[in-house]
Amino acid sequence: MKRLILLSLLFISLASNAQREGDSLYARCPVSVLDTVTGNNYFILHQPATVKSYKAHGDFVVVVEQKGQFITMYFHSRFKHKKKYEISLDDAGRKDMSAKYSFRSGESVAFIDISSGSAETTYDKTTKLWHVVLSGLIASMGDTRVSYFKAKADFYIK
Repeated sequence: MKRLILLSLLFISLASNAQREGDSLYARCPVSVLDTVTGNNYFILHQPATVKSYKAHGDFVVVVEQKGQFITMYFHSRFKHKKKYEISLDDAGRKDMSAKYSFRSGESVAFIDISSGSAETTYDKTTKLWHVVLSGLIASMGDTRVSYFKAKADFYIK
């Protein structure tokens, strides 16, 4: 009987401390991907965007989607009350996090790594929401040149 009670308390405490999975719909897009030369923003700020959060392969994944474009953040460790995560390209090294910008164009799909930057998470106890702020740099290799883009995001999740 004691084992049953201890086991049930263990599972209840683990479930209450875990990050939530789910979707949120934002009326205005919380993400921007700016071309450093022209200043063109590839996400439309006045269009709605969906923020999805779930667990996959031991990572906490946050995806911001708007009309066939995605910013995907893979957090390799649990959220702390306040922590600054460094973006790394090395998935096997399991540093802090990795992030990707992807988009669909017709039948093809492109995945571009956010090569450098950071993401900061803070927990607001009054609203019980996580505040995530991402700032990074995307380097995209074209035929004969490299284009740079600034990726920024500022949003809340449960």
